[in-house]
Amino acid sequence: MSTLLKTEHLKKYYGKKKIVKAVDDVSLEIHAGSSMALIGESGSGKTTFGKLIAGLEKPTDGKFWFQGQEMQDLSEKQFRPYRKNLQMVFQSSSGVFDPGYTIGENILEILKLHEKLQEGEYEERVKEALIQTGLDPDIRNRYVGQISGGQCQRANIARALVLRPELVICDEPVSSLDYSIRKQILHLLNELQEKYEMTYLLITHDLSNVPYLCKEVAIMYQGRVVEFIDHTDSLKETAVHPYTKDLFDSIPVKEPKMRRIGSQEKKIFSDTIPEQGCPYQNRCRRCTNICREHIPELTEIETGHFAACHML
Repeated sequence: MSTLLKTEHLKKYYGKKKIVKAVDDVSLEIHAGSSMALIGESGSGKTTFGKLIAGLEKPTDGKFWFQGQEMQDLSEKQFRPYRKNLQMVFQSSSGVFDPGYTIGENILEILKLHEKLQEGEYEERVKEALIQTGLDPDIRNRYVGQISGGQCQRANIARALVLRPELVICDEPVSSLDYSIRKQILHLLNELQEKYEMTYLLITHDLSNVPYLCKEVAIMYQGRVVEFIDHTDSLKETAVHPYTKDLFDSIPVKEPKMRRIGSQEKKIFSDTIPEQGCPYQNRCRRCTNICREHIPELTEIETGHFAACHML
């Protein structure tokens, strides 16, 4: 498969006196027609990474390529032609739409911004995008305040798909929805990918969303990728990094008899970000002196499986 998106040592730092490393030395590749999940708890840098490759933020350092074009130094005007093939589905779908315009008018606006069509073709493309996402075309005449949360998120996806993009960045696309609608949206995204050969980057903190849509998984902590796995089969059993294991342990167990009150091991938790060494050292039970002194490199431990841990 050809490489659609590639990042090389991508960084985004905020602040002058107190530096916040939102994205810190991230190198990833996403292949055309595939799908990758970027997972981690809130504040891990997932959304900032998505904004960087969507051109909504400028990187502090590093490079990234889309469709073979180096992108990080492009001006907004130079970046604009690529937005047609690089779309983002945001977590808050209601905030995407101007409440003073109908759903159809909102979608039509982005289509006219990026494509030159005949007047009748514009309406047909909007109708097609709504039908693709399982919506009644008549919903284009309604306002965002007149539709449900599930309908709004489908319209949000339709807004991204109307341009027929190659890469769709899905930033927590179902986190604001109830469980039943959540699964519908994930299945919808999966069906659309198979039908139109789109490529997804799924940004999520919920590991249960990953197998529905993604073949590859990158786990982020404090702006760094600490583990990468090229498949989602038996993900919990495959994961080796202490942070990834703790993420899985934090998922509630459905079967009451299998739940444990308390823990057999004392866990170490600290919100302090270390100035040097492994970013996870203050929360890791396996931390040693080398962890406090040196940042572990992302190393291939078996084919298609990389981890950044001195203890492996």
